[in-house]
Amino acid sequence: MADMIVSGAGSSAVNGTYVENGTLNGKPLYIMQGQVDYPRIYFDSAGSWYIYAYNSYKGLLYYSNESVDTPDLCTTWNASIFGTAPAPTVTAASSSQN
Repeated sequence: MADMIVSGAGSSAVNGTYVENGTLNGKPLYIMQGQVDYPRIYFDSAGSWYIYAYNSYKGLLYYSNESVDTPDLCTTWNASIFGTAPAPTVTAASSSQN
């Protein structure tokens, strides 16, 4: 189980470390470290990865249409209508960062 690090997002509230918190639609679900529910990274039943925030961020901020096992394997992230460019980079934390 690897944490995910989101960095470089124009919507800076999603930048940070996400910890695995169960599964959703057969893939890992990640919640931002220190938060209860949001921001989160999850796999949608339609086959896309999403970075989703709530409260003042209105919901879906970034997405990748790549159906891969974990979000760090996505090669392209896009800003949604509520997200601000640039899109983030998602990487797996090294074991020393977990």
